[in-house]
Amino acid sequence: MFKHWTNRWDELAVLVDTGAAYLAYLIAVHVYLTWLNPRVATVELITFYFSFSPVLLALNWLVLKFNFKGYSRRWNQLPAEARMLVLSNLESTLALALLIFFVKATWFSRLIFVLLPVISLILQLTVHTLTKVGVNRFRLGGMDVRRLIVMGYPKRVKIFARTVDAVPEAGMEVIDRLEIPLGSVEKGHQGIDKLRQLLHSTVVDTVVLALPMADDVMMNAIRMAHQQGKEVRLVLDEVGAFAYKSVLYDFYGNSVLVVNSSRGQQSARQAVKRIMDVLFSFLGIIVTLPIMALVALLIKWDSPDGPVFFVQQRVGLNGRLFPCFKFRTMVPNAESLKEEIAHLNVMSGPVFKVPDDPRVTRIGKFLRKTSLDELPQLLNVLLGHMSLVGPRPALPSEVERYGEDYRKRLSVRPGITCLWQISGRNEIDFEQWMQLDMEYIDSWSLLLDFKILLKTIPAVLQQKGAH
Repeated sequence: MFKHWTNRWDELAVLVDTGAAYLAYLIAVHVYLTWLNPRVATVELITFYFSFSPVLLALNWLVLKFNFKGYSRRWNQLPAEARMLVLSNLESTLALALLIFFVKATWFSRLIFVLLPVISLILQLTVHTLTKVGVNRFRLGGMDVRRLIVMGYPKRVKIFARTVDAVPEAGMEVIDRLEIPLGSVEKGHQGIDKLRQLLHSTVVDTVVLALPMADDVMMNAIRMAHQQGKEVRLVLDEVGAFAYKSVLYDFYGNSVLVVNSSRGQQSARQAVKRIMDVLFSFLGIIVTLPIMALVALLIKWDSPDGPVFFVQQRVGLNGRLFPCFKFRTMVPNAESLKEEIAHLNVMSGPVFKVPDDPRVTRIGKFLRKTSLDELPQLLNVLLGHMSLVGPRPALPSEVERYGEDYRKRLSVRPGITCLWQISGRNEIDFEQWMQLDMEYIDSWSLLLDFKILLKTIPAVLQQKGAH
């Protein structure tokens, strides 16, 4: 029954935020046609905007539904919901822009793209803030209280129970603590028996477990709670924090995991990332085709003996080899000259970088400075070898020299740009480079990709760290 009402609450929250986004669209159109550009406010244009509104309504609902985990009434705090709303509005605006591009709705004003996400975010945050304040007051009056059993190591049980007591606005009450000392098999069996009695004899909404993921007591407790339809949440230890397949919440400083939650959201976001890669790489190829044609002519003019493109085997997702395309920036026999200048290498680790490399052609220096040599990699992105954002693709010889700590780089598609690209490129050493890649993989989100793409533009224009 409670799960049923929880789902209804979540669905209502999605609908309310969708309604706020729809209202924001109407306000943005009104502001544009009434205040900012009233001279274009014809009946035909107004009809276009309002006939387009159901499409926007459906689009916002889908995006907000996609970010569903932001709607936890108790376990998420307002800052977490605010981050979710920022991401949702960015995704909605991007999806709207792509939709308008494909349907060729040239009548749609760019100013509305600026107004819409700002107004939508303000309205949604206002609703969430007022809701939090109202619901918290409701719970402080003793209504809508969830009854918890906390089971685990004594210290961790006390910390979590103390947190619940400190935040009565979360609407939770610890009705019993089942403390199991480390390594005590007898206490573990007693704890399971006591949990069974409590589940049979009293009202229990949630079982909170503060035990190691591999503990037999934990698994028995999970099975028992699930048999009786009880929600189970885990207070994570350092090992449990690697359980990426579940949804993670921060409950006032306690990392809490929802057991058996689907990984669909992460998979869905990876799918969105791939869709964005395909769309933007395709558009990028079309837009930059004249530039690439000019670059090809300049390369042949400057170094007529060699090919236009430099194709090299690189290591991609999970160790797959693929041909990485770049414009050739060196003399045709550059690889045979590598040993002669090996002593000039300035990068630590397995990476080879030489400042003012004598093998680089005149045009090649310009292409590297401006990163134009990497434009053909848009084709790698389109083909699925690479992503727009991700760790730079490594050579097989470099991967062979990786330690265990760095092989995680192969768990994602390599990219054209990443944290390394916007943090100094060749000005940082190999260890820093690897750490930035690990940081990107561990904290990946669509919002992080957007930030990196936006920061890449000034980094390239400033030629930051380019050799």
